[in-house]
Amino acid sequence: SNLQIIADFISLYYGEVGESVSTVSGQGRTVTFKPSVFDVPASGVEADLVAVMMPFAPQFEAVFLTISSACTSSGFRALRAKDIWEHAVVIQDVFNLIFKAHVVICDFTGKNPNVFYEAGIAHTLGKHVVPITQSIADIPFDIQHHRFLPYLNNAEGRDELGAGLKARFQTLR
Repeated sequence: SNLQIIADFISLYYGEVGESVSTVSGQGRTVTFKPSVFDVPASGVEADLVAVMMPFAPQFEAVFLTISSACTSSGFRALRAKDIWEHAVVIQDVFNLIFKAHVVICDFTGKNPNVFYEAGIAHTLGKHVVPITQSIADIPFDIQHHRFLPYLNNAEGRDELGAGLKARFQTLR
């Protein structure tokens, strides 16, 4: 299966160092791997936490407020890595946030490589990933089979995004 291939790759590439992390696939199979790039947080998944992965740019602030509002009205709380500073290395805060989140929203607008890396981490950890984008062209072939929410970054478009997220959150509760 794809999860076993990922686990084997991680084991071959990173070796047998680090603390084990296990995730259960949709078929009920458990995949365990040992990351050496990240420290695994001691805490588990927080059922109300939504991690938001998006570029750190001013034009995404209104989008984040829309996401945050949709989360709040659905009984979730939204958090971005840019609002956390627990470790000296930012990617450790990113990993911790994704690890602890029940849902991970990834904004692929602009094909930001960091967001794709974060989406890969989320997929590997078996998270519910909700892709969003301002342009369908920003969704590469390898992940086009995933459903995503397109939106326009204007008041009406953000309202539609919020409604779409609320609908998705209902199914993930």
